[in-house]
Amino acid sequence: MSRAEPAARSVLISLDGRSPALELPEGDSVRFGWRAGEITVGTDRALTAGRIDAFGDYWLMSNCGAAGTYCVENLEGAGEYVKVRAGRARVPIPFELSRVTLTVGAGSNSFTVFAPEHGATVQPDGGALPLLLDEQSRYFQVLVCLCEPRLRDCGAAAVPTPAQVSARLSAAGVPLGRSAVNYHIDYLVKKLGSAPPRGMTRAWKRDTVVTLALKFDLVRPEHLRLIPGRAPGRGARRSGEGGGPADRTVLQV
Repeated sequence: MSRAEPAARSVLISLDGRSPALELPEGDSVRFGWRAGEITVGTDRALTAGRIDAFGDYWLMSNCGAAGTYCVENLEGAGEYVKVRAGRARVPIPFELSRVTLTVGAGSNSFTVFAPEHGATVQPDGGALPLLLDEQSRYFQVLVCLCEPRLRDCGAAAVPTPAQVSARLSAAGVPLGRSAVNYHIDYLVKKLGSAPPRGMTRAWKRDTVVTLALKFDLVRPEHLRLIPGRAPGRGARRSGEGGGPADRTVLQV
């Protein structure tokens, strides 16, 4: 499902991640809450869990509950999410594709919000930064393999081991041994300026380079083309999916 068109300046809300439940024009608001154990979105004043206000190319969220924190996840990012605590009103949500989760556990506890795409507001006039990483290099393929689980599912916590990276590259037609993978990881640590503190394990290096690469968009979903096929046991992320709490960027409000 596509997002709301920028010209329409409307927010779409979906209860199943696909078909929109309603369209919210700019300046309008809608309530959400539970009815018969299921999440419902509408104008009924009996829906008291919270409120969404459409505002330009982003939206505002209010947690009208007396207890409990809501979580708004960026489904197109590297794991960013916003926490909206009980009683907080009109919190700006900048994500274009979000999942709002109200409680933890089984059952109906979340819905999806599609906001208008953000348009360009300024014309760049500064000089381009020099490229930090060579996207045609073998070490960059190693980095893409390390980032792949989180690119496909922003909730993935585990970073592949050198043996798993070696197997993944071999499956993509790039034979590379585990020792060579470790060599490239060491190079990336130095290249990205992330020297490990004394006593840290090799796993720290993998976690750190992945965090930096995703945080600064050094590796993006389009780079997955450099390692054709799928990682063993993992499918491609679908819109509206993904998202455990581990290793996220948190904006607390």
